[in-house]
Amino acid sequence: MSEQFEVGSANKGDCIVRVTQAGNLAISIETANENLFSSGVRAVIEETTSTLNVSKVSVSLEDHGALDYVIRSRVEAAVRLLLSDLPPWRTETRRARSMRDRLRRTRLYAPGNNPRLLTGIELHGADCVLLDLEDSVPLAEKFAARVLVKHLLAAVDFPEVWVRINPLSTYGRDDLVEVMPASPNGICLPKAESASDVMDLVDEVARLEEENEIDVGSTFIMPIIETGKGVLHAEEIASADERVVIIAFGAEDYTRDVGARRTRDALLYPRARIVAACAAAGIQASDTVYADVNDEEGLIAETEHIRDLGFVSKGAINPRQIEPIHSVFRPTEEEIEMAKKVIAAAQEAEKKGIGAVALGGKMIDRPVLERAVRTIALADQLKGGWR
Repeated sequence: MSEQFEVGSANKGDCIVRVTQAGNLAISIETANENLFSSGVRAVIEETTSTLNVSKVSVSLEDHGALDYVIRSRVEAAVRLLLSDLPPWRTETRRARSMRDRLRRTRLYAPGNNPRLLTGIELHGADCVLLDLEDSVPLAEKFAARVLVKHLLAAVDFPEVWVRINPLSTYGRDDLVEVMPASPNGICLPKAESASDVMDLVDEVARLEEENEIDVGSTFIMPIIETGKGVLHAEEIASADERVVIIAFGAEDYTRDVGARRTRDALLYPRARIVAACAAAGIQASDTVYADVNDEEGLIAETEHIRDLGFVSKGAINPRQIEPIHSVFRPTEEEIEMAKKVIAAAQEAEKKGIGAVALGGKMIDRPVLERAVRTIALADQLKGGWR
């Protein structure tokens, strides 16, 4: 009897695909409403096997409300497990390049193996979406997850989308080969500990950009600092390459690595060091996720704390966390009005040739003016369609 390979799950929004070798293409479909969905599912299976240039397989699909890109990815993964020497489906997605300093107040994590959580992930209003192939994906699902993420990238027009790969020392290179043809805006490097870690990724990304006819240099890099060594090398990581536009902090792995409890005091040093390193390199600093999705008050308090430290962004693990985070980073009307007054007073002083100027009894020096300019710039971005 021919060996059978199975990919997918019975979870909502997914499907189970089973494949075996056969004399010709044979397709069987089990779906809730065969009259309504069967022909469409069959067409996706036929398209996928044709693109893979495979005709001698038996494909059995048990549908649980899967979208076309999910079906496509599950069929491809199952067939490639059956025929191990089969090359991957190479998408030709070309995504508009992001601006280096675009607004990234939130990065919303989504597990790359779960179609139910991935469906509509781009609609929740996060400034950027991070499709995860690392911590949230069990080892047995790594292969199917990277194929699913590739097809999701090809199917959805994200405002900005990143892929967190596994470390290059494990499965990271396989992740890159699979997803880079689908042109993510950036790659997240977990557990970054040195400039050489970043440069190893730069070399891989540049090679795959050239190989896939993607503009070389267009894919950004987000190192994630999650260890004591990474914190101590934050400055060299931040300035390792011009592709690095933002650094994220991972508190859970950091506290485990150094043996600390996750308290505000324990995280003050790594947070401050990462912010200083990012400021020196002229890039953005993004704080760790807040694990309790039901504690909005705690999330807002922590976001206010890290904003005051200098972070401009925070990770989110649930769409409900997006608006509370955005509310903290959104300038208030009072802050905007004060910023306008500061800028107007400075401009008036410059016209009169006055070196120093006061507003409300307080001196306006260069840092105060620069902070006011940043506030107005952020307010203008938000007026342009940002939430």
